[in-house]
Amino acid sequence: MAKVNEAHIMVLESLTEALMRLMRQKPLREINISELCEKAGVSRVSFYRNYASMEDILVKHLISCTDEWWEHFSQKNADAFYRDFWPSLLEQYQRNDELIRLIYDNGVSHILMDHIYTCVSREADGSERDAYVRSALAGTLFGLVNEWIRRGMGEFPADFHLVDLLRTLQERGVAK
Repeated sequence: MAKVNEAHIMVLESLTEALMRLMRQKPLREINISELCEKAGVSRVSFYRNYASMEDILVKHLISCTDEWWEHFSQKNADAFYRDFWPSLLEQYQRNDELIRLIYDNGVSHILMDHIYTCVSREADGSERDAYVRSALAGTLFGLVNEWIRRGMGEFPADFHLVDLLRTLQERGVAK
């Protein structure tokens, strides 16, 4: 069973790495599944067993990058959460700057937007008010991140604080 799992992980990693290599050379829209599979050294069946599209590879890679960060970050107490959220989130994106830049350079920034909306909505309580609050929060976060990325992922204004925005997260039960 361990060998099967290792082989599966290797297929996923090979496809992800191959797609990123190809995207450095040409636009995503010019890459086809056969070319990707050949570059990754896997069959088309392996691709379709794991992904619905090439964008799906990017989505799952982004999820794996941010889920690991969130797992650790979300354990912080409220004060540390408020203080560290914004710098930590931006550092997370900077650590994965190649992925972020490839997403943006290929005109699929909706992947990041959808991911932010999904993350903010994970623990929704189902009420109408909660849905609107989370949607407003996700839109604000994406808007800020999107602007920061378009400006080159550099320094963010030091006097910008998300405390009020993040308190909403705590009130909604997302932060401890």
